[in-house]
Amino acid sequence: NIPIGRLDGSIKITLDPPSGLKANLRQAFCTFDREDYEDLEPRTRGILFSLCFFHAIMIERRKFGPQGVNARYPYSFGDLTSSVAVLRNYMETAPIKVPW
Repeated sequence: NIPIGRLDGSIKITLDPPSGLKANLRQAFCTFDREDYEDLEPRTRGILFSLCFFHAIMIERRKFGPQGVNARYPYSFGDLTSSVAVLRNYMETAPIKVPW
């Protein structure tokens, strides 16, 4: 219900994901502090990188519509940070060998 004249005269700001898999991966991976990353065990670092890679792929495939992903779901950085929180909770009590 915003008047068209007001909308035309205002500044519009959007936050779109970068284009390209490499740019999406860099943006996803850079959301974590370097110190926090270096404090992780090597096996946790690899899984964290895999989560960032999966997130970047899902963001990139979203632009292809039904060909990219069957179900529409707005993958966001909240999903990535939640996944990393679950990863950290699991890895604190995980056995020496990860079961997958």
